[in-house]
Amino acid sequence: MILFNPSMEREKLAVIALVAIIVIGFSAYILINEDILDNFSSDDEQQSSGGKIETGDCADVNYIGKYENGTVFDTSYEETAKEWDLYDETRDYAPLNVFITLDKTASPPEGYDTYSSGLITGFMEGLIGLKEGQTSTIGPIPPEKAYGTIPKEGDEFTISTGAQDMTIQIREIKEDQPMPEDFIQEYGDINTTLYRIRYDLFDVGDETTLYSTWINATIVTKINETTVWMYTTPPDDLMTDFTWVDTSDVYTSTTYPEETSSVTTLNDTTIIVTHTPEIGDVIVSDAYTSFGYHSTEYTVLSVTDEKINTSYLIDPEDPVNISYQEFDRTTTIERNQTQEISQEFPEDYFGSFLDQIKAYYLPDLTISLSDKAGKTLYFEVTIEKVYKTS
Repeated sequence: MILFNPSMEREKLAVIALVAIIVIGFSAYILINEDILDNFSSDDEQQSSGGKIETGDCADVNYIGKYENGTVFDTSYEETAKEWDLYDETRDYAPLNVFITLDKTASPPEGYDTYSSGLITGFMEGLIGLKEGQTSTIGPIPPEKAYGTIPKEGDEFTISTGAQDMTIQIREIKEDQPMPEDFIQEYGDINTTLYRIRYDLFDVGDETTLYSTWINATIVTKINETTVWMYTTPPDDLMTDFTWVDTSDVYTSTTYPEETSSVTTLNDTTIIVTHTPEIGDVIVSDAYTSFGYHSTEYTVLSVTDEKINTSYLIDPEDPVNISYQEFDRTTTIERNQTQEISQEFPEDYFGSFLDQIKAYYLPDLTISLSDKAGKTLYFEVTIEKVYKTS
């Protein structure tokens, strides 16, 4: 498919959250269909204005996609699809509707909602300058401007969210390996290609944040090939009467009542934070699930030496339906902590990871596990209509 940058509705994940998701595994995959865009047809009221295609225009384009050896891998023509055993009866064979731009995230002009900008770069570049009614061959399109390059050891790319950069490098590729145990349930007990990748987030001496209450209170003390070591020291002005936010679960944050937490033990190895809310105070738990964002308020009923006893409404619209929840009075933190920065993933998982990176951070990422990765392409195109929306 020429479409290379599917629309995403979710927000970008923070870099640290991304690493955590890499560690525990994706719960879902971004599926990228690799056939040319389907079911696009221009509005009957839109009128062709002809002329030469320029950036910002829209165009209706018929095409035949070929590999270097002449094999057809995709087409907008039904008869050609049947000839090459590519026919899909669920597909509407029609000219591709293209919004001509090299910005894959750009939206089409008003009234041209079915026109896509998310096409491979080489195809888009080849359309510029062609005229309505013209038949031409676009190519050769190298893999870097088509479906990407096949991953190799040493490949790396950097993700930037504005707050922190993370460089990801492919350290090792091993073919025909047993599926790692943690992935058997999802992918089956089969052999696969394994990709070992390493994440470079820090340098020794960097300040970082493991606990949102204590910004930049953690120092990176050591890094090797697989692990980073960190050491946390609470700021002097946040030793007593602070607001503690527990983010030990990557999908849940628990916010204790304001200014009711204090450090009660601090030695070389351990920090103990004790929470002392008042009766009637509220503890808020924010959870991110497959069903979306969910927030629950827990009202403090009593406080013992070890527990905080709370109640909450199971259904906010039913004040009678009350349940109960206990929270620990203390939170114990190890001052020395480690984080793995090298992991090994099976091929399908790694391909989905690359799709996530491309969708959220790097639209022009060329590394790909597409079945067309590493291939040079040609497209025979006919420009059916040009709309001078530029």
